[in-house]
Amino acid sequence: MERLRDGGNTASLAEKTPARAEGNEKKLLRRDSRFSYACRQCNRCCSRKIIKLNPYEVARLSANRGISTTDFIRTFTLAHGTVLKLTDSGDCIFRTPRGCAVHPDRPLVCRLYPLGRHVGANGEESFSLLPPHPESEGVFGREGTVADYLDAQDAEPYMDSVGQYLALLGRMLTALRAAGPDATGEVPPVQGRSPGKADPGVRIGLEWLDMDLLVADHCARRGMPVPSATEDKMAIHIQAVEARLDRLSKGG
Repeated sequence: MERLRDGGNTASLAEKTPARAEGNEKKLLRRDSRFSYACRQCNRCCSRKIIKLNPYEVARLSANRGISTTDFIRTFTLAHGTVLKLTDSGDCIFRTPRGCAVHPDRPLVCRLYPLGRHVGANGEESFSLLPPHPESEGVFGREGTVADYLDAQDAEPYMDSVGQYLALLGRMLTALRAAGPDATGEVPPVQGRSPGKADPGVRIGLEWLDMDLLVADHCARRGMPVPSATEDKMAIHIQAVEARLDRLSKGG
């Protein structure tokens, strides 16, 4: 993994603690908690980790690779685009000898490392320190705050996408429970594929995870241009899913 900067901190390494988190792994942190971390590019955090993805992260990664989200999901992910593949040796599929091949568009968990983020049902946010690899060369310190680290990692757009998609998933589950089994399925209903029993503009199947697929279908139905910016596509993607949920709730 390429260096994860700690907000430009210049404190001496003697004031920091390499490869351990000062015994605070179980202590919950807030955005104003003292924290800093300097990646030393040892790449040891890029192995044997399950990297989960949401549609925004898939869209960022697919744009980085210059391919559609459809092709990215097929080539680089498992579980219908929700988990990044590993190599046979257990490394992240984008780990290279020179670091992370997709570093500018790396997923949220990579940006947060060595922090884990937790959001309660009441919206309260906290962070925890993850146990580092025993041979990690990363350096922990207290020269900044958690908020400084999040800013340095440009984590906010990713955290925002998590909140939006979790809220969407909650609405989706409620609508699908009410609509019954004919409203779901594993065969995508758009771009010439079989929609099953339900109207392809209504049924919600696993294609909802494929941003480019669903956005293209939604825009084509409305005579709209497909936006190029990932954030704009995410907004339309959520609108497209919500439009289907609305039609489901009205019985098609």
